[in-house]
Amino acid sequence: MPRRVTIISLLWAFLSPLGAGDLGPPIGSPFPERGVKSTLGPKGALVLVDPAAGPASSEIQQNQEAIRKLGLGIAAIPSKIHPGWYVLDARGVIVSKYFDDSARYTPAAILVHQFGWTPAEPAVEVEGKQLDAKANASDATVAPGERVALTLDVDLFPNMHVYAPGVEGGYISIDWKLQDSPTATVHPAVFPHSTKLYLKAIGETVPAYRGHFRLTRDITIPPENQLRPALDGSGRFTVPGSLRYQACDDRVCYIPQELHITWTFQYRAPAAK
Repeated sequence: MPRRVTIISLLWAFLSPLGAGDLGPPIGSPFPERGVKSTLGPKGALVLVDPAAGPASSEIQQNQEAIRKLGLGIAAIPSKIHPGWYVLDARGVIVSKYFDDSARYTPAAILVHQFGWTPAEPAVEVEGKQLDAKANASDATVAPGERVALTLDVDLFPNMHVYAPGVEGGYISIDWKLQDSPTATVHPAVFPHSTKLYLKAIGETVPAYRGHFRLTRDITIPPENQLRPALDGSGRFTVPGSLRYQACDDRVCYIPQELHITWTFQYRAPAAK
C-alpha cells in the first residue's frame, strides 16, 4: 500500500542563513534535514523550502492524490531562502531542484517535468490533417507569480513523421509558438529527444519524430494588476498559442500546417500576507 502523504513543518537551520541567490545543497547530495526521511515514499519526495511554509499546505493538498499515486511523500520546511522545491529519491538524495528568482513552481508543474504526469482535467483536443494534439496544463486554477507547465501530446498518423528542431537542408521543423502577453510570461519549449530517420528517397538522415511524443513549456502567471483586465466575468483567462509543422510520409511532404490552440485558466487571488 502506498505510503500516506504527510506534510511536516520543520526548522532547517542549515538553510536559514542562506540568501535568495543560494540554491542550497547540490544535486546528488543527501538532503540535510533528517526529519524529512519520515515522509519519503517508495519513489522519494518533494520538499518545499519557503520563508512561510504553512500557507503552502493548500497547494500541496490540491495535488495530494497525484503525489500519493506516484509513490511520493511531501514536506514543507520554513527557511529564509527564496521559495523553491527539491526532488528526492527514495534514499533522500537530491535528484532535482526547482528554483526561480521571479516565480514559484507549482507542485503539479514539477510532477509534469519530473515524472511525466498527466493532469486529470480533460485535455483540449485539436485535430490536424496528419496528426492530433492534446493540450493540457499542470494547473487549472492559478495565482499571480506561479510557474505552471503546459503540455502538448502529439500523435502522428501511421507512416507520418515531422522534423525535429535542428534539422538542416531547408526542412521545416515542428514549432510551438507562444508569445509573452498580459496573461503569461513564456519560457522556452522543451522538445523530447528525436530519432534519426533515414529517408531512402533522398538518401539523407534527419532528426524526426514519429508516433507519440510530448512537448512541454512553462509559463509564469503575471502580477495581479496586469492580469485582472484580461479576466472574463467568471474570473477565467486564456493563453493562446499555435503548433506549426510539416508532416511527411515515405514518399512526399505535405503542405505545412498551423494548429491554433488555447489554454484556459481560472484565476485565484493571491493569499493574504
